[in-house]
Amino acid sequence: MRVTVGDEIELSMHVTNSSGKALELRFPSGQTHDFVVLDSVGREVWRWSEGRLFTQALQTKMVDRDETISYSDRWEASAPPSGTFTAVGVLHSSTHPVETRVEFAIP
Repeated sequence: MRVTVGDEIELSMHVTNSSGKALELRFPSGQTHDFVVLDSVGREVWRWSEGRLFTQALQTKMVDRDETISYSDRWEASAPPSGTFTAVGVLHSSTHPVETRVEFAIP
């Protein structure tokens, strides 16, 4: 996971299939991933999926061995607070869930 701080805060999550075989990712809805930003005491400051609607249809995605899937989104806060934060990237796969965290600072 990577966070880029500039005029906007860009969050990227890269998930690589290193299992040596193709994997089927199953998602219980149209939401494949999410990004959450927590402040220094663990309170949620921002969530990418908040206010969005997702289909309730099941979906699958095949990921070949050594293939990487990537998700990127922006936190477009008009005046983001300064301080230390934790970005959490979540892959909402029911077969191979992934959660990754990275700390970052906004001056």
